[in-house]
Amino acid sequence: MKNEMREEFISSVLFSGKADKTQVKFVSQSVLKDISDDKLNEFALFALSMKTKYDNSIQMLLNAVSEYQKEQYLKTIRATKPFNNIQSLRNFLNTYFKGKIVGSGIAPFIYTSIRLNDELQFINENTQKPLNTEDESDFLENLLKEQDLIGVYRVDLIAYRINQRDNAPKNGELSELEKIDCRVYVMDKEAVEKAWARLFRLRNELKGFKK
Repeated sequence: MKNEMREEFISSVLFSGKADKTQVKFVSQSVLKDISDDKLNEFALFALSMKTKYDNSIQMLLNAVSEYQKEQYLKTIRATKPFNNIQSLRNFLNTYFKGKIVGSGIAPFIYTSIRLNDELQFINENTQKPLNTEDESDFLENLLKEQDLIGVYRVDLIAYRINQRDNAPKNGELSELEKIDCRVYVMDKEAVEKAWARLFRLRNELKGFKK
């Protein structure tokens, strides 16, 4: 893409034709210097998806570039799964995920998301309370096994699991014959939650064994 075409794209798409040539040239050569021509359209879609007005706002574009580069780095992390221990994973999360969702539907918290707050504490989104040491260790161990899910907000999966949990058979709702036919044991909600958590933990262990 020639400089003229690149600048025309930036002017029309990012600034809606409201920036002067000097600003457009500065953005092209300085603010977006690390965004190659072949990535420019992808970046523009990302920037516009942030629903921020860019009318003559260089700082907003700088912020968009920073977030875009973080997102590209995260895509690489998810694809390559580079972390081989909890400490390296923790250091990465501390650097890039402050104030953000770290994992969603990750055992043992299969019904909620976990966020990292400004004090670098893992927060259960359902209870808004920090995880204790044991739960944090379990969560990180499972996230280490599923690095492709780092930062992925799986709201639909969580909603499905909650629906399955809440609609599990309760005591007295099935006849003995129905229990046998359905091959189910009627459990209370707490028991169901624990059973699901054990199931997902076992699945992850089996994945690691197969490797």
